[in-house]
Amino acid sequence: MISGLLCDLDGVVYRGDQACEGAVAGLQSARDAGVDVLFMTNNASRTPEMVARHLTRLGVRADEDEILTASQVAAEVLGEEHPELGGSLPVLAVGGEGVARALEDAGFAVVAPDEVAAAAERGGARELGAVVQGYGPDLGVTDLTEAAYAVRAGVPWIATNDDATLPTARGLAPGNGSLVAAVAHATDRRPRVVGKPHRPAYDVGLRRLGHPRGQTLMVGDRLETDIAGARAAGLPSALVLTGVCDRAEAEAAPDAQRPDHVASTLLDLADLWGAP
Repeated sequence: MISGLLCDLDGVVYRGDQACEGAVAGLQSARDAGVDVLFMTNNASRTPEMVARHLTRLGVRADEDEILTASQVAAEVLGEEHPELGGSLPVLAVGGEGVARALEDAGFAVVAPDEVAAAAERGGARELGAVVQGYGPDLGVTDLTEAAYAVRAGVPWIATNDDATLPTARGLAPGNGSLVAAVAHATDRRPRVVGKPHRPAYDVGLRRLGHPRGQTLMVGDRLETDIAGARAAGLPSALVLTGVCDRAEAEAAPDAQRPDHVASTLLDLADLWGAP
């Protein structure tokens, strides 16, 4: 039986300011059955506090420590792979508030792109230890320019995720992957990408939950990210049909993207954790 749940957010738990059908009841049934839940999102711009407040408003029980953002994954990976940076050279945080907060919480000194640009104008260029790039709704040319300067200088570069698009009320907007591609095109370098479907997100999520891999279910609405990443990480997976992908796409998916379970809503998965 399932004892741990890695749960995507957009298209699984909510769509904007509305809870997805069956999400609130499904999550409560999992908790009632003793299942530990970790909400895992590629949204790097928001802090865990912001996400938890959003979920609470929708009627979903959620604590800050039950949220794992791609920014937090990036900060953890940076600490693991570049421990020499702790408390020394600052990290350039490109993106929304969630990027800088995750780095600060992990013990890194953080600097914003406009601060680096202002210092350069005064003739005092800042030495940087790394660049972490995530999405931010107000991200502009200065942010991408300073990221490109730093990446060209050879510092480690981590991208929270490489989703090409971001769903909005008006349609699909450029996502972090498109912005990362601009820096990559300008520098002829490629970042270390850590968010879904890449392995670090699932490894960090598993460590947070602390349950065996075979008893930890990844629930998502996208075959190419949530499900593909889970399969590559050796996790059982379930596709819910409240978001992007439909049943026909799941049935036609290649093996690397084929979910173990397909359900109309999150509540329809309750038999996997033994709910009556």
